[in-house]
Amino acid sequence: MKIQWAPRMIMTDRLFRLPVESQTKPQLEAKAFEQISVRFSPRDKAWMFYLRSPSDSGDYALRARDEAGNSSVIDLRVRTLHEVRRPFDDGGTTWPRRWPVGGPRESRKQRQTLLTDPPSASSAVDTDRLAFWTSQDDDSLWRHLPNAEVPRAHYVNVHQGCPICGTAIFATHGFYPWTRVHAPADLRSTCPSCDNRFPSNDLLADDFTTGDFVDDGFGYFDDDGHVFLFAASSRRELVGQYAGAIRLLTDYLRREGPDRPVARQLGLMLLRWSVEEIYIAAAPQFRHGPSQEIEQAWDGGQPDWAGMEDPIAALYRKGSLAYAIDVPMVTEALSHAYDTVWPLLRDDDEWIHRATAQGLELEDATAGVHLIEEALSCLMQTAIDGAALSNKPRTSLGVLTALRALDRDDAGDVMDWLYDHGPDRMRVFVTNNFTTDGAPPEATGGYNDTHTRGVFELQEQVDALRELQPDAYPSSLYPSVTDDPRLDRLVRSPHDMVLLDHVPFHFGDGGSAGVQQPLKERQTLKPLDETTLERAAVAGSQTAVDLLARQRRDEPGNPGTTFHDGVGIAILRTDGKPERAAAGIVYGDAPWHRHQDLFDVQLYAFDRPFLSDLGYPQSWAHVGAWEGNWATHNSVWSVVNEIKPLDLPFDTPWHYLKEIAGRGRLVRVLRTDGVQIVEVEARRWVFDAEQLRWVDPGIRYRRLLALVETDDEGIALVDLSRIQGGDDHWRLCRGLEGRFVQQGVEPQSQPGTLAGADFERGADGLRHGDHAGLAWMNEVAQIDAGGARGQWTSRHDEAARLDLHQLHVSEGTRLRTAR
Repeated sequence: MKIQWAPRMIMTDRLFRLPVESQTKPQLEAKAFEQISVRFSPRDKAWMFYLRSPSDSGDYALRARDEAGNSSVIDLRVRTLHEVRRPFDDGGTTWPRRWPVGGPRESRKQRQTLLTDPPSASSAVDTDRLAFWTSQDDDSLWRHLPNAEVPRAHYVNVHQGCPICGTAIFATHGFYPWTRVHAPADLRSTCPSCDNRFPSNDLLADDFTTGDFVDDGFGYFDDDGHVFLFAASSRRELVGQYAGAIRLLTDYLRREGPDRPVARQLGLMLLRWSVEEIYIAAAPQFRHGPSQEIEQAWDGGQPDWAGMEDPIAALYRKGSLAYAIDVPMVTEALSHAYDTVWPLLRDDDEWIHRATAQGLELEDATAGVHLIEEALSCLMQTAIDGAALSNKPRTSLGVLTALRALDRDDAGDVMDWLYDHGPDRMRVFVTNNFTTDGAPPEATGGYNDTHTRGVFELQEQVDALRELQPDAYPSSLYPSVTDDPRLDRLVRSPHDMVLLDHVPFHFGDGGSAGVQQPLKERQTLKPLDETTLERAAVAGSQTAVDLLARQRRDEPGNPGTTFHDGVGIAILRTDGKPERAAAGIVYGDAPWHRHQDLFDVQLYAFDRPFLSDLGYPQSWAHVGAWEGNWATHNSVWSVVNEIKPLDLPFDTPWHYLKEIAGRGRLVRVLRTDGVQIVEVEARRWVFDAEQLRWVDPGIRYRRLLALVETDDEGIALVDLSRIQGGDDHWRLCRGLEGRFVQQGVEPQSQPGTLAGADFERGADGLRHGDHAGLAWMNEVAQIDAGGARGQWTSRHDEAARLDLHQLHVSEGTRLRTAR
């Protein structure tokens, strides 16, 4: 007999689950708690009691007793919103986590301060969404945001897929294949493959027992114990949708001008979010929790972060109501919304009366304003505590936006944190986050461009804050972010990565390489938007001035042959605007969103892809064995029998230890009319996790690429590779969808996969962990190594053909194809 889990603290009138482990149904003594339902969970070997907390605050004892007289008891603190807003000490830590922690809270806002910020582009023209949200009554607006007690998760199930049709669902999408209705929400998920609907119970009606596919909020479990997080992933989406609706109404008001009815709706939504945000600041158990790349069940309930040895350290990347990465964007959305409605609602009583009708006790409009400002202060502290961690420098941008919305002149401690201690360390942001050639330290495309745009967004935020409070945040203490001699290189770098004016050279999780058709079917790639280029021009970048002028003329570009030796990417290009052909190679590394793409080669020509990269994974369940694996790149590899790949948990904070391949250097570059040659060399590195040191296993790679322009505007790519050291040498060339034929050679079919004849597709227990990607390559056929030429033809474009000639192969080489 044991109560498996209980909240540390809960607000009044809140529904929660109490799991009681017992062989027979226990009696629950829970005075003043309303029992909604009860059911037995075979998986947990526990009786699940669904309770509603009392309307009156206090310290309550809940006791479960079985037929034999055994009992288990827990003490539960029930508090009103007013009580959780007051600072209190729990185990030596001050709660709620609201800036300034433990200090007084008063509003100093006397003006609108965010009017110069551009509206959100994402909600500029969606009239249908706008019509839906403005048509909702107050009850609907209030209940659309899930309560904090219910768990939230990213994915339903990335391994088994659907309880009925299995992995067939992933033909629709790897991450988010389920079809859902969120406007209005029904907390149901429909499989697009078999059309079945889950869960079988109706959570909106407090139904926790009906049907064969029950999900009480913590997931449905099949007979094999696999969890399917239908409700939790739906609720995460609902949180994101609510933030999006706040952004939508804000943009409408900023574009169209004062509209008091819509402003009242938006004010009501801000109050609704503020209640949950302030609550979570005092009861961290109900935060979103850690980022989970796969489905993972809770152990009875959400972890008690406040009860950990170091509660603040435990909050790292746990988010708030929203997922940690989303917290800065939520902070910005709420800040802009508050600043927009502030002049319309600061003296308005109606929105307060309507909030009171939803159970929120507020005296007047001033009290409503204070509640929203408290929520913004909680979001700021979420970042300061390390619980909000997004792509750089989004965390800092969120905090700066909130500071401006609050119009505070007493936040020197926050600015010190932003400049010297936060994740972006604004004082050295450019120095620490860009190589000497201006390339950021992540994947090309979206992630790196976020870094580059962020430099100029940070500067604009600091300038705007300093204009509001010139004496509080002087440049002598908080200098310019853009005051760096590499400014032009920062602006030029993302444009140097553009191939044929339409796609980025892919490195790591950069974008998506689902490119099969001619490139002209895609829009021209503009890695830095016009606003960013304008900001960079103001900061003094002549490159930004030139790129902005070209962009406005809609003129194609060609940066020419480029070498980014800091990050390690070389791209050879022909002449013309855009270039006729481009071939690139990776010889460096980066700490975040990396793949094992050392020496990966990509080729685009004649407006078509020929050799590309898989880019962003289609599911985190297989990234290590597929998109991030060396075997899916156009590269080389040497397996060392005694060195196994690191099998680190997905949330390991050492990002640079994932998908380790090694690092190389530029050896030589030769260029003459019609011929460009680049040669690089590299060594493979491995990490000894026990001794925490890097180890050189003695593997050496060398590769030479020559882009040759032939007659009639033809293109030839000469590719020479060498490997030294190790036990098993591989040269992989992953083509796009199509067919491959070697002249005069009949392929000899072989069983199994490239990992071995006795290993079927996706098999475990491989001879070596480095073979994980090879184990997904079946339909193996042996062809002639060193023999006749072969030809690849695109499945999607018959005009796209690639002739392959073998110049030389080492003795004993086997040549095989696989799917």
